Amino acid sequence: MIKNNSLQTQLLVSILLSIIIGIGAIFYLSYNDLKKEIDSRKTVLYEEKIDNIIYLIEQKYQKLLKTQMVESYEKAFKDGTLKAIKEIFDKGEKDIYPFVIDENKNLVIHRKYNVQNSNLYKNQEEYKKILNLKNGNFLINRKNDERWIVFKSFEPWDWIIGYRINLDEKYSELNKFRQSFLIISLIVLSIISLIIILIVKNVLKPIDNLSDATKEILAGNLNTKIEISGVKELKELSSNFEKMRNHILFEMEALLKSEKEIEGLNKNLQQLVEERTLELKEQKEVFETLFNDSKDGLSMLSFEDGKYIDCNKAFLEIFGLKDKSEIIGKSPYAFSPEYQKDGLTTKEALKEVSKEFNKNGSARFEWIHKKPNNEEFWTEIILSKIVLDSQLVIYGTVRDISEKKDLEEQLHYRNIDLQESNDELETIIENLRETQNKLIESEKLAGLGSLVAGVAHEISTPVGVGLTGSSHLEFLAENILNKYQLGEMSEEDLENYLKTSKELVSVINSNLNRTADIIRNFKQVAVDQTSEQKRLFKVKEYIRGLLISIDSLMQNKKIDINIDCDEDLEIISYPGFFAQIITNLVVNSLNHGFKNRNSGKIDFKIEKIDNNLNFRYSDNGIGIKQENLLKIYEPFFTTNRQEGSSGLGLNIIYNLVTTNLKGSIDCQSELDKGVKFTIKIPL
Repeated sequence: MIKNNSLQTQLLVSILLSIIIGIGAIFYLSYNDLKKEIDSRKTVLYEEKIDNIIYLIEQKYQKLLKTQMVESYEKAFKDGTLKAIKEIFDKGEKDIYPFVIDENKNLVIHRKYNVQNSNLYKNQEEYKKILNLKNGNFLINRKNDERWIVFKSFEPWDWIIGYRINLDEKYSELNKFRQSFLIISLIVLSIISLIIILIVKNVLKPIDNLSDATKEILAGNLNTKIEISGVKELKELSSNFEKMRNHILFEMEALLKSEKEIEGLNKNLQQLVEERTLELKEQKEVFETLFNDSKDGLSMLSFEDGKYIDCNKAFLEIFGLKDKSEIIGKSPYAFSPEYQKDGLTTKEALKEVSKEFNKNGSARFEWIHKKPNNEEFWTEIILSKIVLDSQLVIYGTVRDISEKKDLEEQLHYRNIDLQESNDELETIIENLRETQNKLIESEKLAGLGSLVAGVAHEISTPVGVGLTGSSHLEFLAENILNKYQLGEMSEEDLENYLKTSKELVSVINSNLNRTADIIRNFKQVAVDQTSEQKRLFKVKEYIRGLLISIDSLMQNKKIDINIDCDEDLEIISYPGFFAQIITNLVVNSLNHGFKNRNSGKIDFKIEKIDNNLNFRYSDNGIGIKQENLLKIYEPFFTTNRQEGSSGLGLNIIYNLVTTNLKGSIDCQSELDKGVKFTIKIPL
């Protein structure tokens, strides 16, 4: 407390303190009311956003249920749903981070975390709190990181969807209000202080009037007019108070407008809930219609004791029953023999099914049932959980597969025949491996891995056709069986099936015979590769002598051969390998480059650069197509097979250069512009 005997000073201090307290009270009341309003509005806003996302997920989930194949399509539906949610989240605002936790308690949508780095967040307290609460919101207070989390759960998939919002983002409107209010308050307080200092000495009454007006405003009567007569400064002060009052009114009108917007959103949400309720009612009616009219045997069992509580007409027909009263209230034990497949008792088999059902929430299995006349028959059963009239029940689908089992037995014997063919094929492949081992021992063809790959490629087509034919035959059998079970099989369908089956068996046999022919022909293929010792030799002289020895290969063709090489160039290497490379290059030019030509030109250019031998070979023949350049080194690849070419020449060259001589080879060619081989060999 400032003590001063001057009345003017005391009045000044008192008035200033009163104004400060008044502004503070207005700020405190307005700030807290606005904060509560923002908390409420933001909670409703983000819960509505989450509800809209959950509504999207619910639509996907209902579509999945309509397929009656939840187990088969659930993962695809979940992946599609996550993709759709992510597209919604990607449109989010700054400092607003969405997240989704799946049924495995993993963050599948998050700004920073995912399934792979789950060890970084699964021990965090806020993560555990979300899993524990499932629905709600709370604040996270960390150093330099205060966030608000709001979330809800989607029970059918056990997902949790939510948002993490930066507190600055959440209270952005409140911060703007506080900043504006404080700035205005400071400005007003400063102006009032200057005015009071000048006026309080001579004029007290206008100040009293101004004080009364401020008290009215503080009391909540914001429409009070501030009309102060007197000196110019008092009028300006009253004008500033009027502006402050108008600003506060403006802020309050904005809050009222926001409240009306929230009310409109609530009405929209209520309308959505009503539409959703109507949709669920329609879905229930559709379900009941499908249940009663389905050609599959459908039933519902109590989740508590496993006894039948309802079934459709098709179910009664499958079991040879006349009325629902014969089955309702009874256990599946009453319609099962003592033993199931594989010698298990019905009780033991049912325990195994229960384990799978309790673990996955659904089960699909084959089961032996019996009719009232003790006739046993095979069925396929699909069990799943559904909620009906707010109660959890077991929904079962039953199909009679006795005919399918008979066909499976027939297919089993056919598979035995196919197995014998496979055994024969394995023997052939084993012979192929033995041939491969023998070829590996030959040093002329070091790349036998490529050779085996070539043979595999040759036999892959007939084997693939055979496998496709057998798969198609199996598909046709399954299709004709389904038509038979549904009573839709016509005489024409049976005739088409028998005709197509005969054609497929013929195709399979012809392709297996073709595979055997390819293997037998391959056994006759052998490539002889000799080994040599390193020695010193003159390159040009050796090439010249080699060309003389293979001159007979050129027959009646006029081939101009040019050797560009230093007469004194000597190297220490494997002359035998060079002989094979040069011979195969020349033969390749004669058989391919100069095919249907009586003349041509071949150029050799050999030079030693640093410690490498650069060997360039080119001709002016017909060249190689661009699409074939990447295949020329593959074993058995040739464009001249009809005239007896084996397709091994360039493969031998490639293996000699890269494996034996540790060098590299490159080919460049265009149609009608010849070919050029560049070989680089380290010395």
